[in-house]
Amino acid sequence: MALQISPKDTDLLLKQKNVLSADVLDKYRYAGEVTQTCLQYIISLINDSYHLGKHEPYSAAELCLLGDSFMQTLINGKFKKVIEKSIAQPVTLDVNDLVVGYSPELTDDEKTNLTFKVGDIVTINLGCHIDGYTSNLAHTIVIFPSGLTPPGPLLGESSDAIVASYLANETIVTLLACALKTEKIPNSLLNDKSNRQITGSIIRNVVNAIAESFNCTVVPTSKVRRIRRFLAGQAEGVVAERDFKGVVWSEIDQEKELLKRCNFTEDGEIISNSNELITIDQNKGRSIDNPDKAIPTDDFVILPGEVYMIDIKMAPINKDEPGLYTLESLDGKTKEGFNAKHSIFIRDVSMSEQLKLRNSRRLLSLVDKHQSVYPFKLSYVSENFPLNSKGNLIEQLNHIEKDVNIFKFGLNECINKQLFVSKAILSCKFIPLKEILKVPTSTGINGYDAANPTLPGMELPLPKLGITSLKLKTLFKYGKRTVVSRYVSTVALSNEVGCVRLSGGNKLFTPSWVHTNYQLQGSIAEIVNELSALTQDERFGIKIDECNVLDISNVGEEANDMEE
Repeated sequence: MALQISPKDTDLLLKQKNVLSADVLDKYRYAGEVTQTCLQYIISLINDSYHLGKHEPYSAAELCLLGDSFMQTLINGKFKKVIEKSIAQPVTLDVNDLVVGYSPELTDDEKTNLTFKVGDIVTINLGCHIDGYTSNLAHTIVIFPSGLTPPGPLLGESSDAIVASYLANETIVTLLACALKTEKIPNSLLNDKSNRQITGSIIRNVVNAIAESFNCTVVPTSKVRRIRRFLAGQAEGVVAERDFKGVVWSEIDQEKELLKRCNFTEDGEIISNSNELITIDQNKGRSIDNPDKAIPTDDFVILPGEVYMIDIKMAPINKDEPGLYTLESLDGKTKEGFNAKHSIFIRDVSMSEQLKLRNSRRLLSLVDKHQSVYPFKLSYVSENFPLNSKGNLIEQLNHIEKDVNIFKFGLNECINKQLFVSKAILSCKFIPLKEILKVPTSTGINGYDAANPTLPGMELPLPKLGITSLKLKTLFKYGKRTVVSRYVSTVALSNEVGCVRLSGGNKLFTPSWVHTNYQLQGSIAEIVNELSALTQDERFGIKIDECNVLDISNVGEEANDMEE
C-alpha cells in the first residue's frame, strides 16, 4: 500500500489547501447545508410512504436514486465556477445488521431491492463535497407502524444501541468544540490539569464509557478522524493517508476485554469454557514502523482550524456469553432471502490499464470525466442523472435503467483490472468466544484478507490470539447477526467563527422515539451532564453553530412525479 501524495505536493495539498479561511468555510457550510437538506428530504419520503400512508412504500432503490438526484441538483445550484463538486457518499439505507454499503440500483431484483418492515432500524448515510471540502452525515431512524401517532416507543436492545450511539455522537461534538475554549474542558477529563487539551485518548475513553453504560459495544470501523480536502476516508484501505489523525475502533480493542474474561494459567495459557488449554503469545501485537504517520494512534491533540468527522456505530452486547463483534462482507451472499450486490465503487486513480471491451472503455471514460476520487454508482454517469423534475420522469428512469444495464457489461473488466474498487456491504455479527478459542494456529501474514482492505496496522483483527482475517472468516458460520445504530456528524473548528456543525444536530434531527432501561452511571454521567450544560447557554458556555436546510420549494418534485 503506497502513499498517494508525493513529498513535493504535501505543502500544497495538505497544508495550504486546508487552511480554514472564510472561502473554505463557505464551501464546507454549503456542503453541510446540502447534506442537511437531503437528509430531511429522504426522511420526509419515508414518513409519507411508511408512516402516513400517503402512497405505496418506496423501495430502497427508489429512495436512494431520489436522494442522490436531489443531492446532486442542490450541489449544482451554487459555486458555479467550482469544477469539482459532487456526491461524496452515495445515499445508503443500511437496515438492522447492515452497517455500510447498501444502496441498490433500480435494475436490481426484488431480493436485492428491499422495502422496510415495522420495527426495522434504518441508517440513512450520505455526503457531498464542494471543491473537495466534504460534509458526511448518517442518522438512524425507526420504522414505526403507519399512522400519525405510534402506539409506543421502540423497546429492547435496538433502542439501547440507538441511545448509546446518539449520546456518544453529541458528546464528542461538544468535546471537539471545547478545543476552541480549553478552559471549558471538565477537570474530570484531565489527568494533568495544567495541560488542558482534547486528545484522542480522552475521546476513546468517553465513547467506551458511554457504550458500557448502555450495555453496548463500539462496532469496528467506528472513528473520530480529521478530514481534509479530498481526504475524508472514502478510500480507507485502498491508499494510505499521510499524517492520519483520528481515533479508530477495531476488533483489537475488543480483544483486550475478551482476554480479561478468560482464565489464565501461569504458563500463559487460556482455559476455555470447554476446559481446553490454548497458548497465546503475550508479546504478540502490533509493532509496525509508522514513518508517515499513516497508522492510527490516540496520541494526537484536537487543534483549531481542523475539520473532524464523527462516525459512531453501536451494537447491543450479548449478556449470555462473551464474544466478538465483527463485520462480514456480504459480497453476493444471501441473507434471509436478501441477495447482496455491490453497487458503490471507487476509481483507483493510481491504476492505469488498457481495456479490451468497448463498454469497459466507455464506462472508464465517463467515470474519469464526471467523477472524482469519491465513491460513485453506475447511475451517476448516465446522461439522465440527476433527474429533471420538468421532464418526463418515467422516460428518464427507463433511460437510467438502460444505461446501468449497459455499463454492467463493462464493469467486471474495470474491477478485474483494479481500476474500480467495490465498496463492500458489511453486516455486523456476534461470534461467541468459545468458537474463537477453537481456531487452529494462525496463518501469519498470509492470512491477510486482500479482498477487504483495512487501515494500516489493523490487518490482524486479533493479534494476541493470532487470529488473522482469513481465519476469522471461517467463524462467520457460527455468528449471529446484530442490529447496529450509527450516527455521523462533521464539525469544523474555526478560530474566527467558532465551532460549526456541518451535519446533524438537535435543532433539525431529533432521535427516534425509543426507550432504554439503562442510564449513564458514575463519572461518565457527570462528564456528559457537564458537557451538555455547556451548550445550553452561549454566554457562559460554548456556542455550536448548526447548518440549516436550504429552501427546496423548486427542488425535489421527482417523488410526486414518480408516484403519479
